[in-house]
Amino acid sequence: MSVNFQINNVNTIMKRLWLTIFATLIFSCEENNNEVEKPLETTYACTINSGGYCIFTGTPHQQGLDPGTENIIDRAGNYLFGLDEAVAANSEGVILQARGTPAFDGDKLIQSSQEGMSEDEKAFHKVMAIMFPIRNALMYDIASVTQDEWDELVNELAIRGIKETTFTDGQTPKDNYYGRQGIFDLCKNPNGKDIHHDVMKFLEESGLYLLCRITSDDFAQMLADTHPEGHNPCK
Repeated sequence: MSVNFQINNVNTIMKRLWLTIFATLIFSCEENNNEVEKPLETTYACTINSGGYCIFTGTPHQQGLDPGTENIIDRAGNYLFGLDEAVAANSEGVILQARGTPAFDGDKLIQSSQEGMSEDEKAFHKVMAIMFPIRNALMYDIASVTQDEWDELVNELAIRGIKETTFTDGQTPKDNYYGRQGIFDLCKNPNGKDIHHDVMKFLEESGLYLLCRITSDDFAQMLADTHPEGHNPCK
């Protein structure tokens, strides 16, 4: 009887062990399936053209703020509508929410009433209008952009002291950053390197810092609360 008891006891333990393993496998499969269903993060890339410039894949923004004016113009410089009726939208025409999310490939400016918008929401759409031409200059048009044109494009950053300096002595590439002149010089002479990470870091941080400068304290707190790395960009 003692032997039978021990055998039955072992069988019971083995059954419980297999049930535990089976349940773990099922749970693991469900987690993996959930991960597969998550949308893949879209990444930027650039190719070195015959002139040695790092030109991004994707599509330039078709509208932007003419520097020093209140005019929204197209890529050819033609007047479209005023800044006070310019609203940023995605490629499908859906108006973007006023948040810290950077501009994305396919985003555009559409003519729409800003009636009922808060001052922070209006400021968000203004930042997008400012940043679209800056993005185009670094990502697509760098070969033809002159120093004077660049200075005009980033004037809204300059008057607020945004991206004044360049630092490239960090222990890792993540520690480095480029200022307004530094990123322009890098894009003008990338030495055959894929510099899209440096360019995107400059663009994303510039837009975020500009938002911080022209929005309310409440909006700044929202930017801090929703920052993906838990940072306070407005500090």
